[in-house]
Amino acid sequence: MSIDARTVFEALESSGKEGIGVITLALETGYSQSDIRRFFKNHKQYCVPLNGETKYKLSQFTETRGSVDKMVAEIEGQKANDRVYRAFGYGLIVGLFIANIGTFVELLF
Repeated sequence: MSIDARTVFEALESSGKEGIGVITLALETGYSQSDIRRFFKNHKQYCVPLNGETKYKLSQFTETRGSVDKMVAEIEGQKANDRVYRAFGYGLIVGLFIANIGTFVELLF
């Protein structure tokens, strides 16, 4: 399941400095606890663990300074870049194959 970052960040923002537990966050957002933990693991720079990872809050020490809109925009930008790099890699492989297809045909016949 894909987690909507805005939903999680808004719930963290509403909890303030006290933070919010994974169970409570799961109940508020409707996502499973394992999905939320995986989200926190993948986005460590935005979510700060409190009390030995029982609660989390938004990080104020990044370039985004705890702004939900900036965090979501940064994550979406990273996803777009990943798609572009992956597409470029596939295109490069296909291009090399097409460029050398004549050599392969000569070897077969």
